[in-house]
Amino acid sequence: MYAVEKLDYPNRRAYVKKTEGDYYTDAIDYTDVSVLEEFESRPEVAVVSEHGEVKVATRIVGYKKIKFYTLENLGYGKIELPDLQFHTTSYWITFKRGLVERLPFSRLEVIDGVLGLGHALHSIASLHLMCDPRDLNRCVGDRGAKWFLRLSRDSKGIYSSYDSPEEISEEKMGLFEPTLFLYDNYPGGMGFSPQLFDDTRMLLEKTQRLISRCECRYGCPSCVGPIKEVGEKSKEVALALLKEILK
Repeated sequence: MYAVEKLDYPNRRAYVKKTEGDYYTDAIDYTDVSVLEEFESRPEVAVVSEHGEVKVATRIVGYKKIKFYTLENLGYGKIELPDLQFHTTSYWITFKRGLVERLPFSRLEVIDGVLGLGHALHSIASLHLMCDPRDLNRCVGDRGAKWFLRLSRDSKGIYSSYDSPEEISEEKMGLFEPTLFLYDNYPGGMGFSPQLFDDTRMLLEKTQRLISRCECRYGCPSCVGPIKEVGEKSKEVALALLKEILK
């Protein structure tokens, strides 16, 4: 394996050396997705399913050190790189105001539920498309690009979607209709989004079965994701959302 000693980003060069290390690194980033063009839309009582072209902006803020074989987290490192931006295609589902207001959860708890639902749906979609999970990526935010969810190593927060994003409170989010984006992780797209759009109900039914049949109490990597990332109510809220959607 090779370790990067220096990264010359303007000239697109990486200087590396051979090493016998026992870990690899995994980037810590947060992503903002904004809709550029809607190709198809299917409004329903509780949600609106759509697919189209989006702009993805990703900021990398650090990395995790993951031990081979055991996947133990060995620590973190900081890194500063220019934002990565590209246009691609995406499928997204917007949870209507009427749905989220009927549920006995706060806005932040609903976001946790959408985050957990997205974790499970990502797994189901990858199997359905027979693609590598890394060919898809996901983001939770506002369809109108007013805010997005940022995940860090220690916490998560709601940020305004501008060139210099600032953390905002749930009261300043405005109209609350959270959107889950599942986008092709390559510039120009790979053609996955139309199929995800066409098979929405089947994918959500499989996602519901995956979460409900998991024997964990609050959530785990096999269903909605690690509790430290998605929150203790993520599984409960995700199932409540799916129950309303699939009525």
